[in-house]
Amino acid sequence: MAPRTKAEWGRFWIARYRKFHGCKPGVVIPVDRDSAIAFLVEIKNEGKPAWQRLQVVREIKEVGDTILRVPTDHLQKMIQQLSEWVEKEKVASCVVASQGEAAPGVIDPNEPILIQRMRGRIRAEHLAIKTEKAYVGWAKRFIKRFSLDNEAEWKNVSNRDVETFLTELAIERNVSASTQNQAFSAILFVFRKVFRRELTAVDAVRAKPSQNVPLVLTVDETQRVIDKLHGIDRLIVSLLYGSGMRLNEALRLRIKDIDFDRKQIVINDAKGMKDRVAILPCSISDSLRDHLESRRLQHGRDTNDGFGGVYLPFALATKYPKAKFEYYWQYVFAASKLSRDPRSSEFRRHHKSEKSFGDSFTAAVKMAELLKAAHSHTMRHSFATHLLDRGTDIRTIQELLGHADVSTTMIYTHVSQNGPSGVKSPLDYLK
Repeated sequence: MAPRTKAEWGRFWIARYRKFHGCKPGVVIPVDRDSAIAFLVEIKNEGKPAWQRLQVVREIKEVGDTILRVPTDHLQKMIQQLSEWVEKEKVASCVVASQGEAAPGVIDPNEPILIQRMRGRIRAEHLAIKTEKAYVGWAKRFIKRFSLDNEAEWKNVSNRDVETFLTELAIERNVSASTQNQAFSAILFVFRKVFRRELTAVDAVRAKPSQNVPLVLTVDETQRVIDKLHGIDRLIVSLLYGSGMRLNEALRLRIKDIDFDRKQIVINDAKGMKDRVAILPCSISDSLRDHLESRRLQHGRDTNDGFGGVYLPFALATKYPKAKFEYYWQYVFAASKLSRDPRSSEFRRHHKSEKSFGDSFTAAVKMAELLKAAHSHTMRHSFATHLLDRGTDIRTIQELLGHADVSTTMIYTHVSQNGPSGVKSPLDYLK
């Protein structure tokens, strides 16, 4: 669905303004200062940015000047004030990052300069917002640990300081290997991307990687969990088990990624920034088609209300400015409510949150009376194990899961019925 033209937006805002003030057809709209401000406050609370509020006042002034022919000096003053706010929002949404690069999204100017530069570099590198939160969090802990009050003091930070920080995490805080690696990656990012400085070999005490056997549900247990879910949540969990996708991969699916004819799903920018193809279970094709039709109607309503855009990865939004309004770019599993993008501050419909689905899944596991601490990722483990049980080649499973190394996939041989758990104990042969 194409975005509205300028003239169509003008009619849209005047219609909303008329409805807000309860003006019946044939009754002229009020163009006084208080009436205009009341409506601006209303749409500001909805999350409308300054440039849209400016558009509204210009349309009201146009009606006053050309149709009602009444003085509109007060509206001109409002236009000037809003124009200043538009410029301020532009500045806030394009903070200069390190090395003079522009960082998309609003960055808090009250944060330390280093953190602002770090956020700018993270966004220039197109890292996920979850990565940004994690990296900034570790950078702040590192700053606090060594009392780094300004950027100049970072020049005195040595390899030994980094080693001390990582060792304390492993020994005093007893963090996992993955957590310690994340902290190390965050600190490396600051040195390499912000200060353009390389760290030599860091000899810290490293947390021992865990060797956990994945938790897997039986086929019956899987069915019991699915039966306790309804609507979109049931569709999502069926997709997780039926395709082996990670939860965040399923939630980030775009409508264009689903190919019903080929019975496959294209997963873009998965873990490790790799693309792969997953199975589209035939058993949920009809339910998924019905869901996508409801998404089409929902997107149409959002577009009519002025919220039809969606987040586009990397520079696609700039290269194809109209693409974000297209239906096929929308998320398959959209959130029930509109929300503000924390980076661009744009008000639109994001995908369903991991927490929302996680809460539903946990409740389903409890209602199914399983004596296992299953979570959403358990469905991926179950997918791989059940394929292995049915004789699927390990290399095929590796490809479907998107594992870079087959040794990662081999972990499922430990829980497969064809592996150690399928071997009969010699005790059971005794009479």
